[in-house]
Amino acid sequence: MTTALLRIILLLALVVAALGGAPASAQTAAPASGSDFTRDVEKQTFGLINHYRDQAGLPLLTWNDDIARLARGHSREMATGIADFGHGGFSDRVQQMKSILGRFQGAGENVLYTTQLDQVAARAVQMWLHSPHHLRNIRGDYNLSGIGVWISPSGTIYFTQLFLKAGGEPPQAGL
Repeated sequence: MTTALLRIILLLALVVAALGGAPASAQTAAPASGSDFTRDVEKQTFGLINHYRDQAGLPLLTWNDDIARLARGHSREMATGIADFGHGGFSDRVQQMKSILGRFQGAGENVLYTTQLDQVAARAVQMWLHSPHHLRNIRGDYNLSGIGVWISPSGTIYFTQLFLKAGGEPPQAGL
């Protein structure tokens, strides 16, 4: 492993440790509001992905609500058994993104599920970072992203992150 990659992994470990400040009973208790909990996990996961990209010298991703809605829909379908776990239907999601956002240069998708609620966002990111295919998407030449999280009736948490490379340069701030 390169020194830079080791530094990034150590920084993520520190982030995980910082997120672990709540008592164990609070970390593993079922969330009071599924919608609030899942939206918080989506944003935490997105923040950790961008933290990794920043530390790796990569441009940050921009959150897109439409992409997140599509990702959330896929997570919901996996969590409810409508779709098998995996990337089935990815080409349909790409077509939906085209119809919403117009032309783009590329797309990617990461999926994951876990039954462990403690530090779930950090756990998801760590699992993706240790998978070559998922890491390739995280490090990819994308500029837009959205994450969707859904909890199955049995408590399994499903994640989908969609990545998109929108055509042309993103507008500069203030223009």
